[in-house]
Amino acid sequence: MTTQSGITIAGPNAPYTVVDNIPRPTPGPSQALVKSLYVGLNPVQVAFPSLATTKSNIFNREPFMQHTGLLIDEFPAVLGSDVSGIVLEVGADCKKLSKGDYVFGCVPIGRNQLSPFQETFLVEEDWIFKKPENVGLEEACTIGAAVLTAGLALVDGQNITLPAPGTQAESKDSWVVVMGGSGSVGQYACQLASLAGYKVLASSSPSKTNIPLDFGAVGTFNNRAPLDEQLVAIGAITGGKFGHIFDASIVSFELSIKAFEELSTETKKYFSTADDWSDISVPESISLYRVMLGQLGKVDTPRGKHITDLVVELTRKYEQYLELGELKALDYELLPGVGWSGVVNGIADYEAGKLSKKAVVKVQDE
Repeated sequence: MTTQSGITIAGPNAPYTVVDNIPRPTPGPSQALVKSLYVGLNPVQVAFPSLATTKSNIFNREPFMQHTGLLIDEFPAVLGSDVSGIVLEVGADCKKLSKGDYVFGCVPIGRNQLSPFQETFLVEEDWIFKKPENVGLEEACTIGAAVLTAGLALVDGQNITLPAPGTQAESKDSWVVVMGGSGSVGQYACQLASLAGYKVLASSSPSKTNIPLDFGAVGTFNNRAPLDEQLVAIGAITGGKFGHIFDASIVSFELSIKAFEELSTETKKYFSTADDWSDISVPESISLYRVMLGQLGKVDTPRGKHITDLVVELTRKYEQYLELGELKALDYELLPGVGWSGVVNGIADYEAGKLSKKAVVKVQDE
């Protein structure tokens, strides 16, 4: 058996450990073997957020995915989700990918052979992005998990139709409100809702107002202000013409429901949230959707198959958006150092709250 290096955790509450004895996988018929080049660090690797109720504690690190074993199928476990790399081998039935192609995206989490915190890992060719030439390997690591989460929230959760790449959607006299528009998921939600022809209102801190505006929003309001002031701002900017709210921040549930109940003049009201673990209920007049990107690849269940099929559809469309410049990657921070120790150090910095941008680590040379 051929082995390779990477990072594992031996069990719940075990530390990240750099090892050289991970079995090297072999691609199946529709799979490709990919060499990890860069990985993006997401909160899900560092922490599975608790039932946070304020912006100050949204990234409290309890319970940790690492510490609890949440979403992990086997131990010792290899983790990771956002990645960019190069194809080394392809299965006999692969049609999209070839040896030497550059790919990126969000992989199914918690499954060792599909996880990128190792030298090589497997991808199903339909679930991974083929990198356009105008997107760099580093910035590609900012795209996968965030843009897929935003797409599921808007397309699956709110019946928003994205236009065909290269076409312009009809402008709509209606707003999409994105709570947390300056975050990674929020920035993609702003872009997608704008592409779909909606006016976008995004919440952000005063110091980050420029971020959602640069990514498609036409208005912002201060998410540090008291709730009543935020409601006044939403009403004043939208005139009540909004039927879509996406809480990308995960902490704006109360504000979102009040906005719908007190301000919205729309008949149909859609609320999506990236929180798929808290006990949430909404009035019957509001359609609730919880993003479950963690179901990616679980095709033996109805929900998993539905999510996986939609991810395949979105991935093909996003590839074209990126190539045409209609969708852009996020600002990021390339962490110092090369290799698995850089990933471990980056995770420690994430836990300590030292990183303010999407973090990318180079793990190997080509």
